Amino acid sequence: MSTLLREAGSGSAAFPLATLIAGRMWVVATPDLAHEVLHSPDARYRAGTANQRILPVLPQGTVLTLDGAAHRARRRVLAPLFHGNSLAGLAPIIRDVAASEIARWPTGRPFAVLPRTRFMTLCIAARLLLGIDGQARVGELECQLAKVLRPYSMLAGIDRMARLGPASPQAFAARRRAGFARGVAQVRRARGPRPRAAPPDAVDVLRAAADSESRSSDSEIADELFALLLAGHETTATALAWAIHLLASYPNTAHALSDPAAGGARPLMDAVISEVLRLRPPVVDIVRELAEPARLGGADLEAGTLILIPPSLIHRHALPAPEAFIPERFLGHRPDPRTWLPFGGGERRCLGASLALLELREILAHIVERFELRPASGRRERTRLHGTALIPERGGLVVMEPAERSHALPPEGAVTASERL
Repeated sequence: MSTLLREAGSGSAAFPLATLIAGRMWVVATPDLAHEVLHSPDARYRAGTANQRILPVLPQGTVLTLDGAAHRARRRVLAPLFHGNSLAGLAPIIRDVAASEIARWPTGRPFAVLPRTRFMTLCIAARLLLGIDGQARVGELECQLAKVLRPYSMLAGIDRMARLGPASPQAFAARRRAGFARGVAQVRRARGPRPRAAPPDAVDVLRAAADSESRSSDSEIADELFALLLAGHETTATALAWAIHLLASYPNTAHALSDPAAGGARPLMDAVISEVLRLRPPVVDIVRELAEPARLGGADLEAGTLILIPPSLIHRHALPAPEAFIPERFLGHRPDPRTWLPFGGGERRCLGASLALLELREILAHIVERFELRPASGRRERTRLHGTALIPERGGLVVMEPAERSHALPPEGAVTASERL
């Protein structure tokens, strides 16, 4: 991350970068150039093949790794899960999960929230995608995911390591994914009969796909579930951990969110979430692969070049004070899609963006209404790369206390927006 910031500070619109797994890449650092890439036809800038290069543990044939017409067909099949009635029906489930899980969080002492937000968002994703609930079943699902995501699996993108045969990272990842598929099937069988009125889950909609292009086999369904669970809960959990950590450092904002007399609590909550995602975007980069030679940012690039768009660089173009936490910058208007990219952009914008925002809104409301938050130390945590997520380096350490507030005055030492400026 420091390399990206240093290069971006030189004023370059784009610059080269090389890594062991993905090889030579081209980093886009300005909003206009990012918009050009994200809104170009996928026939020119492919997202699916790029995603698989940057995260080689992802299986082929999923909504994250498909391109073109195949991607659009799969996205149409899955989209109803994340919008409309399905999404509205999840709000009370999210509140129930939040109440149950947060009741177990320790109070009065520092603790890292990220492991707990991971489990909480996995509970929600498991209900939506698999129709399962219960701590034991979700815990088993978490174990199965962790087995696939072992560091050795991440080396599967290095083609020359395939010559190791059964001992190669490619074979290791394939075995782990097969084990995940068996584990998912076992957990789903153990859930028991579902109510007749229960909404369809991801397995149901994938099996019911009307056309042969979108209908999936059992192994393909397991691969899709793995990709959706990986993308759908890790990033939301990371954003939630950052939000809790930041609110602990800005008690004035937390108090304003929790004040039942404040009619603007909902607009402020949306502004806080937008600012958290701007200042601490959970995904390190959005990736595309050039399908044909192109000129980008003053450079002639070959077909196959991997293009990286780090939201953290693009978000630095938000003014004023891009390094400061100022939720008020988003009050009364939506974020500018040119300088706010936590969910990507264009036709490959994150399928679960609306679900992630709903989870953040409901869970944060539950926390600030019931707890006082304070930082566990005098400094804000730095980011650390974990897979493709930018997580708090110590897991988002905070201290929580049961709320006993009068809402009359902000606590001493609270920082206002004008003071942050």
